[in-house]
This record gives sequence, C-alpha cells and structure tokens, in this order.
Amino acid sequence: MKFVIQRVTRGCVKVEGNIVGQIGKGLMVLIGINPKDSEEYIDHAVDKILNIRLFDDEKGARWKESVKSLGLEILLVSQFTLYHILKGNKPDFHFAMEGDKAKEFFDKIVAKAREKYDEKKVQTGQFGAYMFIDMECDGPVTIEWEYPTENVIESVNQRGKNKTNDNKKNEPKKDNKKGENKNKEKKQNNKKEKGKNEKEDKKEDKKEEDKKEENKNEEDKKE
Repeated sequence: MKFVIQRVTRGCVKVEGNIVGQIGKGLMVLIGINPKDSEEYIDHAVDKILNIRLFDDEKGARWKESVKSLGLEILLVSQFTLYHILKGNKPDFHFAMEGDKAKEFFDKIVAKAREKYDEKKVQTGQFGAYMFIDMECDGPVTIEWEYPTENVIESVNQRGKNKTNDNKKNEPKKDNKKGENKNKEKKQNNKKEKGKNEKEDKKEDKKEEDKKEENKNEEDKKE
C-alpha cells in the first residue's frame, strides 16, 4: 500500500457536484493498493494513520500530536494512480490492484479505521468515481509512506528460504561436487593405466615377433 498523508484545515470530495465526504481539521489520505498487498497489513497501516504525529501540541511544540490524540477527522480516498510507471510520457497503472479486488480491500481499510477510531470522524470518497477534491493544506505537510515495502517482503522471504536451504542444499552440493571430481580423477587414472598397459603389451608382442623372426632366420641358415 502507498499512502500520501496530508495535514489539512479542511477537505471535501465531490462526485457530480454532490459532496460524498467532508472533514474539518485533520488528515487527507490518498491510498494506492498493490496486487501483492495482504489484509494482514491493514491493521498496522491504520494504526500508523491514526497515530502519526503531524500536529502541534497546545504549547506549540511541533510533531507532538496525532489525529487520534486530538480527536480530529480523516478523509480516506482511493488513489490507484499512486502505483504508476511512466512509459515515455504516458503513465501505466498495471501495478495497481484491479478494480473489484481493490474496492473490497479499500472498504476493509475504511472499516478498520472506523473500528479503531470514531466512525463519524472517518470519511471517504467514492471508489471508482470521477472525484473532485477540494482541500486546504496546512503547512503544507505531506508525508509519503509505503507499507510494506517490496524490500521488506523480499528480505523476509529470502531469510526464510536461506534457513531452509542452507543445511539441506548447499552442503550436499559441495559433497556432490567433491564426489564428481573424485570420480573424474579416478576415470582419468584408469585411462592412463589402461594406456600404459596397452603400450607394455605392444612391446611384449613386438619382442615375441622379433624373437620368432630371429629363430626362423637361424633355421633357414642351417638348411
């Protein structure tokens, strides 16, 4: 999931001229959903939105308070264009989760936010509609956050694979390689030995032939 979290003094979403979601001071949150996202990530993501400290406290100290601690409002808006790549000058959005699945996933994010906070203070846009957003940024303060990152997922999966494979696959491969080298060396030695024996046999045969020829010559002389 990708989030663009903006601190606002007000926010409003309209569809065909009608207001579908509206808040006062709080956070406007644009949410992009990726096909690899899992429902198990939703709980932590919602906690982060509710507790991220983007507001001043009563003494004016910065980054001390959150939406939840101050009792402010949240406007959640689905935004598939956050998962884009540019092909030349044209955006491509195939890294975003497809429509029906994304709507179900987004609805669960909204439901979890309302469950963990005040239902009346969590507003939304209209999924899949052509929306007009009117808001007043406060600061401006804009935070981009992705959870979980692809690096986190891959590193966790890789650690699991390494633990499984290190003892079972890597060492046997080394042993097999040693065995292969040993067999190869043995074959080479056998080949050398065989060649050596063949040479010696040829020498013996030559001696035998020479001896026979010599005896024959002696017999011819006697006659």
